[in-house]
Amino acid sequence: MSLRVLFLAGLFSFAAGTTLLSSPQQAHAVRCEAQINTALERMSVPQSDVKSVKVTRRSKGAKSSSNYTYDAWVRLNSCSGYFMVQMTRHCVVMDSYTAGDCNISGMTNY
Repeated sequence: MSLRVLFLAGLFSFAAGTTLLSSPQQAHAVRCEAQINTALERMSVPQSDVKSVKVTRRSKGAKSSSNYTYDAWVRLNSCSGYFMVQMTRHCVVMDSYTAGDCNISGMTNY
């Protein structure tokens, strides 16, 4: 299931009161979708294992309107932690790692 499908599922579930991605995060997730998918592919994480994706904007310093990064929190079906993707404001992947009980060979786990 691609992030676009998750995004559309989030839009349709909005009427029911629940979303996979909240409104401000939807734009970030769609904008950085290809880079997040590439990060998942590099670590051999199948799209079928992606439960949800939440993209947050992290401000850096006093000029937060122009100095920020994105964090993609990818919830997987196979574990109760996250596959994390840190990106620049232009969606360039800077780092990826796992958190919680998610362990992927070749990745740092926190």
